[in-house]
Amino acid sequence: MSNQPFEGIKIAEFAWVVVGPSTSRYLADSGATVVKIESHKRMDTNRINGPFVNGIPTPDGSMFFGKHNPNKYSVSIDLRHPKGKEIAWRLIKWADIVTEAFSPGTMEKLGFGYEDVKKVRPDIIYFSSSMQGRGGPHSSYAGYGQNAVNFCGLTEITGWPDRLPSPPYGACSDYISCRFSAFALLSALAYRRRTGKGQYIDQSQFESTIQFMAVPIMDYQVNGKIMNRNGNRLPTAAPHGVFPSQGDDRWVAISVMDETQWHQFCRVIGNPALATEQKYATLAQRKKNEDELEKLVAGWTVRHTAAEVEQLLQSAGIPANCVEKPSDIYQDPQIEHRHYFTPLQHPFMGQQKYEAQECFLLSKTPRLLDRPSPCLGEHNEYVFKEFLKMTDDEIADCIVAGAITTEFTEKMTSSF
Repeated sequence: MSNQPFEGIKIAEFAWVVVGPSTSRYLADSGATVVKIESHKRMDTNRINGPFVNGIPTPDGSMFFGKHNPNKYSVSIDLRHPKGKEIAWRLIKWADIVTEAFSPGTMEKLGFGYEDVKKVRPDIIYFSSSMQGRGGPHSSYAGYGQNAVNFCGLTEITGWPDRLPSPPYGACSDYISCRFSAFALLSALAYRRRTGKGQYIDQSQFESTIQFMAVPIMDYQVNGKIMNRNGNRLPTAAPHGVFPSQGDDRWVAISVMDETQWHQFCRVIGNPALATEQKYATLAQRKKNEDELEKLVAGWTVRHTAAEVEQLLQSAGIPANCVEKPSDIYQDPQIEHRHYFTPLQHPFMGQQKYEAQECFLLSKTPRLLDRPSPCLGEHNEYVFKEFLKMTDDEIADCIVAGAITTEFTEKMTSSF
């Protein structure tokens, strides 16, 4: 590595699942050295989340774990063992940044809370991410992003008006929060460079995610209006939705935003007179007759492939896109051109393509993705000897004592 923005920055990652690991990955992909701390007694739970290579659950075979953890080193330490605690402290003293994403109070119980660490490393940057932040009546609420989409309000506004709420796919809050937290780390690093002082970053995934509810919240604040589920429809556009096309379960999204686009749409579908037909002539009339309008649009789209509809409408200045499946995205020529996927050889999973974490390209420092996600404890010897300067005898003693874990307990083995 050379000339990377965060080369020389060292991170001790106690965090697990998505937010914490994704946050540090931003820095890892730009040169930072990240050591992931887990154990065979309490590993990152992402290791037991699929998809698994060949469909067989194993601790080192999850690409869900893989996505969030390339360019990192993994060590396996029992943080409840006295000698394990000693190793953890050596890593903390080595690091510039400590990250954790457990339930509030967990790190404090282990003796590694911010106040504990600050006494030893007053210049440390300490990042904590939790569901709803520290302090307050709901601080101890523990959960995952699948829970957070509910109390953030996303579930209530997703779905059809005549059906139950439908949560958006996956743990949306996890993938929103890491973008905010990465920026917070960069700000803290810039502050320390100017002042020499560290700081504590307390991130609430709740507060990060409700940024995406800004408009409905403001509408309630100023008008007392509560946003309802409205399927794919939008108050300011018609037609606006997803429509069937030729092929097996293929669809196309169309959004007609103004009168110019409406006239162009009618021309493209071969029915220019429709634009001035009274029940469709204005947005208000199209919204009033939206059920009938959508049937008319679907009658046209189903006679074409999604790609044909996309090309015809985009050429006329109308927003339209194929509804892509995962296989489409994986083979997308634009994604391929920008080298979004990088093939890397994993010691257990074989060659796998790893997604880029950042959604941008830096001209002076291209994406650096040169090591796959680590197997559990894969870098014990390297990290302990090279970073912490432990001797072979010290390492051996810690393995014998169980401070450095090498095997799963029977309880953990049953998780797979």
